[in-house]
Amino acid sequence: MITIGILATILGIITGLANVPQIVKIFKNRSAKDISILTNLIFIISSIVWLLYGLQLDSFPLIIANIIYIITYGLIITGWTAYGRNLK
Repeated sequence: MITIGILATILGIITGLANVPQIVKIFKNRSAKDISILTNLIFIISSIVWLLYGLQLDSFPLIIANIIYIITYGLIITGWTAYGRNLK
């Protein structure tokens, strides 16, 4: 029987990886001109707060999901920094 913790962990990982196609597109095309940096900054700040909350609660699903979010949003922000103003 699947518990809610296992389900939350699996879905947290899958949701966190949902940004991978965007990351691949940014680095493959070397362009992030249509990416909203403000949106991604809000997401990464929110993920940092949720990670801290997960650490405080010692909640593995919150911790693992938000580590993945921080990494993927960080890569999007890195791509925007490198290619955001590259107008092909």
